[in-house]
Amino acid sequence: MKKTYLLIVFSLMIGFSNAQEWFTSLEVAKRLALVQNKMLFVIWEGDLEAIYPVILNDEKGNVFFVNITENEFVSNLIWENFVPVRLPEYKYAELSKDIKEKRGLKYYNKLIDYSIKIMDPNGVIINIMEKEKYFFVDEGYYLDISHFINQYALNTSYLNVELQNYYNNKNFTTAFFLASKYMDYAIFAQKELRPEITALANVYFDEAKSLLTESNIENKPALLQKFELLQIKEQLILNQPKKARRQIKKIEAEQIDSINQSLFAFLNYTTFKLLRDDEHAEMWKSDISSLDLKYAELILNNNLTAIGNTN
Repeated sequence: MKKTYLLIVFSLMIGFSNAQEWFTSLEVAKRLALVQNKMLFVIWEGDLEAIYPVILNDEKGNVFFVNITENEFVSNLIWENFVPVRLPEYKYAELSKDIKEKRGLKYYNKLIDYSIKIMDPNGVIINIMEKEKYFFVDEGYYLDISHFINQYALNTSYLNVELQNYYNNKNFTTAFFLASKYMDYAIFAQKELRPEITALANVYFDEAKSLLTESNIENKPALLQKFELLQIKEQLILNQPKKARRQIKKIEAEQIDSINQSLFAFLNYTTFKLLRDDEHAEMWKSDISSLDLKYAELILNNNLTAIGNTN
């Protein structure tokens, strides 16, 4: 079926209109996202000046081409789930400055390209793994906007306190606690998003490390050790218990600082449970808080579900 025919059919079903204007101030949008517990839906202004076609699926599975900024239905769907931002071109130099050195080439390329960027309320991009679902039609690739919105329409209420604290006062403590909360948030996320959310957590962990180096905080070795242990936790969230176990074996239990002993116990317990070694897991259980036991159970259930889905 030709694109032109689909456009006519869809216009009869839903209709086109002047959709609500997107924000052009990233700072104003960020503040609203914090209040509404939403992510930001961001595209460079120059890329939106032309037609930005996407594919939309209706309830019957039919596929239609629409313009993302002019179709009322799509616009309402975006506003319902995100805070949309039409990013002014003059912001390019400010937003891209030093970003390649701080966050890597892949992050930089995502920031400057024409695609949709889903940012958290502090303006950090989450969808840099290029797993968006595209259709190839008439020698062109079109984003499945229905799938995209369902995937990234995240409610950030679980992170609200940490997001607010970081937004109001960026320092080692706020960056570290936000990174840690994102790591826990990944446990509750759908499987496809866990790598992207843990990567987002690592953006804040990297920033926290940098701020720690510059700070006068005491006991830095223990805090650096905590960073190392939380990287092992990431492997458990991503269903890589064997890799986590190899990393744990490199650490002498006697070298674990007192502030990290509970976390170290959690890592050992959860790793052994994932490896189905209940005998060794029980040896660590008494040293774990009731909250961490719940997290361990969630990680175990997530990974068992993943294994079941592959059988």
